[in-house]
Amino acid sequence: MITVENLVKLYGGYTALDGLMFSVDDGDIFGFLGPNGAGKTTTIRILTGILKADSGKVIIGGHDVFEDRMAAKKIMNALPESNGYYEWMTACEYLRFFSRLYGELISKDHIYPLLADVGLKGKEGDLVRTFSRGMKQRLGIARAIVNRPKLLILDEPTNGLDPIGRRDIHDLLIELNKIHGTTIFLSTHLLDDVERLCNRIAIINYGKIVKMADVKEMKGKIEDIFFLSTGKEVL
Repeated sequence: MITVENLVKLYGGYTALDGLMFSVDDGDIFGFLGPNGAGKTTTIRILTGILKADSGKVIIGGHDVFEDRMAAKKIMNALPESNGYYEWMTACEYLRFFSRLYGELISKDHIYPLLADVGLKGKEGDLVRTFSRGMKQRLGIARAIVNRPKLLILDEPTNGLDPIGRRDIHDLLIELNKIHGTTIFLSTHLLDDVERLCNRIAIINYGKIVKMADVKEMKGKIEDIFFLSTGKEVL
């Protein structure tokens, strides 16, 4: 689903990505870990076409992101860590608005179950400005799956949620992956997210992949491997 080859991104004299290479298989829930400043957000912005790399290649679903960006975007959606919300809209209006951007105005018959899936049942007519941080995060996830993407890119998707909310989102992502076949690229710093959701992980530090592994093979050892790879603590 994703192939990244020799990706380089420079900001002035600073090298954010230094020959980054990894791949994500179709059907993976792929964990992308690293300390602050390691290059995770830059990578996500390049994958989603927000930034252009200085060199290298990114192929998503067979489409070159730099040469055929719109074709790649049609099969994916993303939830960035910093979300923008139109707070004067209701939750229902918000999702209908974003469905239009994907060329499909979805009905309430689709929106109501979608909001229920992310724990916002009964909030369909509430204004977004009345939502807590956790509720906005749930709405953001609903927005990210409104076009039924083949690839879902998530940056800290359980940030701001309480333990029950995190469990609900875990269950939703597992369902999307197992039942609907959605490939998920998950950037997180929470080991619980990784251990419950991911089948493979990559650890990035100083713009390079320093470790790739199968989660089952290192159950209970992820924290140690992260520390040995980066010299940083992980939650």
